[in-house]
Amino acid sequence: MPTTTCFVACAAGLEKILHSELKSLGIKKLRIRRAGVDCTVELRQIYQVCLWSRVANRVLYPLMAFKVSDEKSFYSSLMQHDWSLHLSQSGSLAVDFFSADSVITHSQYGAQLTKDAVVDWFRERTGERPSVDRQTPDVRINVYLYKNRARVSLDMAGSSLHRRNYRQQGGLAPLKENLAAALLLASDWPAMAKSRAPMVDPMCGSGTFLIEAAMIAANIAPGAMRSYFGFLGWRQHDPALWQALIDEASAARQIDNQPALAGYDIDAKAVAAARANVNAAGLESIIHIEQGDFFTEAPPLTGGPGLLMINPPYGERLEKNSEIGVFYSRLGRSVRSRAGNWKLSLFTGNPSLFHRTGLSRRVALECGNGGIDCRLFIADIPPPSAQSVVDQAARVTEDSHTHAAAFNPWNSPATATDQKALSPATQAEDSETPTTAPGLDQFRDRLRKNRKQLKGWLKSAGISSYRLYDADLPDYAFALDVFQDADTNEHYVSLQEYRAPGHIDPLLAQQRIDGAAAVVSKELDCTIENLAIKRRAQQRAESQYARLQKLERYHEVREGNCRLLINLHDYLDVGLFLDHRKVRLWLARAAQNKRVLNLYCYTASATVHAAVGGASSSISVDKSNKYIAWAGRNFALNDISLASHQLHHADCAQWLADYKKSPGERFDLIFLDPPTFSNSTSMDSDWDVQRDHRVMIEECLSILKPGGTLVFSNNYRRFKLAVGLNSQFDIEDRSKWSLQRDFARNPRIHQCWFIRHKAD
Repeated sequence: MPTTTCFVACAAGLEKILHSELKSLGIKKLRIRRAGVDCTVELRQIYQVCLWSRVANRVLYPLMAFKVSDEKSFYSSLMQHDWSLHLSQSGSLAVDFFSADSVITHSQYGAQLTKDAVVDWFRERTGERPSVDRQTPDVRINVYLYKNRARVSLDMAGSSLHRRNYRQQGGLAPLKENLAAALLLASDWPAMAKSRAPMVDPMCGSGTFLIEAAMIAANIAPGAMRSYFGFLGWRQHDPALWQALIDEASAARQIDNQPALAGYDIDAKAVAAARANVNAAGLESIIHIEQGDFFTEAPPLTGGPGLLMINPPYGERLEKNSEIGVFYSRLGRSVRSRAGNWKLSLFTGNPSLFHRTGLSRRVALECGNGGIDCRLFIADIPPPSAQSVVDQAARVTEDSHTHAAAFNPWNSPATATDQKALSPATQAEDSETPTTAPGLDQFRDRLRKNRKQLKGWLKSAGISSYRLYDADLPDYAFALDVFQDADTNEHYVSLQEYRAPGHIDPLLAQQRIDGAAAVVSKELDCTIENLAIKRRAQQRAESQYARLQKLERYHEVREGNCRLLINLHDYLDVGLFLDHRKVRLWLARAAQNKRVLNLYCYTASATVHAAVGGASSSISVDKSNKYIAWAGRNFALNDISLASHQLHHADCAQWLADYKKSPGERFDLIFLDPPTFSNSTSMDSDWDVQRDHRVMIEECLSILKPGGTLVFSNNYRRFKLAVGLNSQFDIEDRSKWSLQRDFARNPRIHQCWFIRHKAD
């Protein structure tokens, strides 16, 4: 293969570190760009980057670049490429698509178009077509469309290079492996390791810092444990060259005579996870991990100077908690008294509080982590005087009795308003559950009782996402929904607190939230990152689509024959209304060979059921760009063709009016589930379900085929059907039928009707 200019991608902020790393691999023509580095390479060097880069995410091998005027031009340009150079007609592919400021606005739709073009190219020439494999395809195609200029590349890594394949378990908030490696490189750990300087991580979590440090010290290629790379199924792959590089990497390992690496953590579960990861990496002879509070229980550090590597818990709102400052003050006192002459490297999402450590420092790196702006501070810890050692040790000992109560980074005081996400309480599997709030034992017992009562029904009905608890106890006014990962069976939990009355003591209310979160985490074996706590108040029209956080983390769950995406943290609702489960399953059975319309479609989960159930075509409409994009992801997840099943970003009332003017083909099934109230700057008027539902129903029936069904529902508790509708149409109240067993405690959560034309 001749030399070509590839783009090696990394997290924003790590470009200079990646540049230095690529230079050390012997790559000479380098140019830093945002979130990556351009480099002129040959095939051997592409393999080297995939095998040896500790910082990179992906290696993009360019195929073509072109301007895009519309969807057709994009498709036709892709059809000009000779795809047989990279893939056989019996092979497999996957597509990643990014778009900004371009005519193709939805990434899932762009990915579908790309896949269709490649598949059609082969079908026209061979009569066969490649298959789609999202996990380990023969080739992974990457499309970057910016301002209508497309760059199409092969992802030679296939999946992000941060996946080293040693992680058996994660901690509460594990660092990505390549970020941990970048922080170690920025801390000058390679030079320290060569001189056999020791390293300690006193808050080691799942052990990522320690493992990456050991791999650097022992010259272990970070990609050596990976079984899959994107180039392995590529038709131009050179197996002999790749095997030679693997053999060279194996010979370069230097496990013996390495510096001492130690980790501590007060959480037994984190320690178990770290040890499992260390063993999986084959580094148990280098890394030693203990359970305990390093700052109060471990002996002072000797054998230095060494590296003290710390990544304390942090979050977007922690700087509002004055007690986080207390933590940094104690941290500073402890390291000055216990780690004199060592180097401190501290990665934090609370940079304004580093001064509380009392240490002089420099900023070595600025980058993001989980959507939080973070900084890496490096400080030389001065040698303590004899007297200061005694004083500081005494203060640390005194503080140790109140440390856990004074600083709990997962449980900051409530400052949330109506729809503010609350931070989960610390997972308490290995400690006593908080008992400060009265009634916590009864809450725990009720959870266990509900689980026992639902267990048999859930199993027989094949239901894995359900409502477990809904304000069963007045003092614990929560709605608790449990979701199960479609592949791993991992639990995700949404705990929504109904706003407490004004006469309730806010401290007591917060204690109940904290206690309930700890109980839920333990009883459902749910990690903190998979538990979302939110406050649900009476909905305001302008807050219907309000964002709570910006994590953009989606999880796949299964419902019936469909896979659907939920987002646990970013919004008040997770993207799947469980109370409508039975209606969606009915749509799946009723939609075969039918034309379906879904108004106020939200994430279009009902449409997914209809399409998977065999609907001939569908249209889904919602005014939110965010939810239309989310719907597109759900479609792609279930291989639903956008040619037959359309997504429309529009106000539903306006869309109906425009559709009637066409006029378009009528529908066999219409699902209408509007919000109670709604308005936006893009609408000429607001929406009130009680005031406006009659007109909307009449409009829907005007485009419904004879014999068709309109499923109308809403969750306004005081809602009444307009007088006279019964004389116009056949209306069947299906509210009781539509709620399954897990919603028996809350029969007023929604109302539902089947509405049809009267028979002649």
